[in-house]
Amino acid sequence: MRLIYEERVISKEIIEFNEEDLDGAEKEIISDFNKMKLLETFEVRNITKSEFNSALDILDSELGKKRVRSNVSLREKFNQYPQFFIGVFLGGDLIGVVCGFPREDYLLISELAVDGKFQRRGFGKLLVEEFEKKARGYKIKAGAQDGTIDFYKSLLYKPFLLVQFNEGDYFPEDFNGFKINKSNEEFLEINEENVSLERLEELRKRFPKAYFQYIFTKKVD
Repeated sequence: MRLIYEERVISKEIIEFNEEDLDGAEKEIISDFNKMKLLETFEVRNITKSEFNSALDILDSELGKKRVRSNVSLREKFNQYPQFFIGVFLGGDLIGVVCGFPREDYLLISELAVDGKFQRRGFGKLLVEEFEKKARGYKIKAGAQDGTIDFYKSLLYKPFLLVQFNEGDYFPEDFNGFKINKSNEEFLEINEENVSLERLEELRKRFPKAYFQYIFTKKVD
């Protein structure tokens, strides 16, 4: 049985237990919580077609202008790869979603969002872990928003720095001293040891015409 305390915060972590393992006092506490409707069951599973619009609502609400793909694009990907569209449900209600699909030689985590009322309680981690179960044999890539850098680091994803710019705005010699993996006239992939929001802000000031984002990767065997 999996339960989470919803209304007031006893713990930010998910409570996972078998009722047979509880002592008398613990069973009494759980019984009282249930009577007061302070505990809700939850599950993590693929979303259905009828739940897709609710998933879009969460993405719109939590990501807003930071969303990368349109509703039309995501619906097309959902129709092709429904196994990579996963939701977390609390008391039967969808409260978070992760969306992904295959690219050339990797699996992309395209969007990830949890309803603001339920953030910082481990639901994002559960979504990514379920996504990884569907991704056996794939290399996963995820573009991190500024606020999710530490989140992906905590899940043991490895980062590189993506730098994009218009041709002519910058040249290779402008990035002397960086550990460059790939490059052309409009982008660079750079190995960075100092992975932090502070480092991003420093580079954005130094190269104001460029776009910087950490890309996190993980091979799932």
